[in-house]
Amino acid sequence: MTNTLPLRTLIVGGANLDITGSCFARFVPGDSNPGLVKNSAGGVGRNIAENLQRLGMNCSLLTVLGDDIGQALILRSCTDAGVDTGPIIMHPTLTTGTYMAINNQLGALLAAIADMAIIDTLTPDQLALKAAYFTQADQIIIEANLPENSIQWICEQHSSKPICADGVSAAKAPRLRSVLAHLDVLKVNSDEAAAILQETGDDLALAEKLHAKGVKNVLLSQGPQGVILHNQDGTWYKSAIKGDNENDTGAGDSLFAGFVAARHLLKRPADQLEFAVACATFTLSSTASVNPKLGVHEIRQLFLSHLSKGAWCS
Repeated sequence: MTNTLPLRTLIVGGANLDITGSCFARFVPGDSNPGLVKNSAGGVGRNIAENLQRLGMNCSLLTVLGDDIGQALILRSCTDAGVDTGPIIMHPTLTTGTYMAINNQLGALLAAIADMAIIDTLTPDQLALKAAYFTQADQIIIEANLPENSIQWICEQHSSKPICADGVSAAKAPRLRSVLAHLDVLKVNSDEAAAILQETGDDLALAEKLHAKGVKNVLLSQGPQGVILHNQDGTWYKSAIKGDNENDTGAGDSLFAGFVAARHLLKRPADQLEFAVACATFTLSSTASVNPKLGVHEIRQLFLSHLSKGAWCS
């Protein structure tokens, strides 16, 4: 089994400056809470790109950044991980996307504010200027921070390529509603799935309905409970793997990236799902939104050593 996935993957989405405040003790609303504040590179699209690059894929990131400290931090993080930053667009006046989170003493998210106005400038006209990157890609990954017309443009212009999507949030996931039939993989949670479908139901029913609307593979995260995978061949469930929880931010991005990579690393859907959950657990153990130690070898040794060599793609 090789740890190299030469697939050329273009990720189109947001890149943020993440500001994370973690309390030393129980959070007291309306008061100054002693804790640790840390700046790091984040954003759903950027996180997915770094995760996939660390898992062996050949990744390019198409996003838009402002002329500020956030730009420098994000570019450095991508370069350090090996992500191609060639497609990135620089905006002369707007601020780089910023995500500010407050975590409790256990690392669980209490509240967050996301300033993502700059991503609205990533219009179809701007995307068309990067046509060569779309043409060269073997697969495309999008996320629902993108403007809805840009999502539609990508799916219509590049329908011959596998397209994977992340629902991001219940507020933004409906932007994917019109392109479900184009999606090879859709990663959502229960709230995002319900928002897309405009109806409620149990998790399996939601996954089945998304598949019925054209999504080939539905990856439905149940948070601490685990994750469901549903496609034409059946349904698989994997419970969460217990581990240290240093920081919730980025775990969902790692789950998604882990599944996209696992489809080229492991033969059975159940094993692919286990690999994805392991990536999320590995990310939770890091204070960063992407664990800098992530790699196929690490996931295989720490979480999947029970799998035989025959389970892995050669």
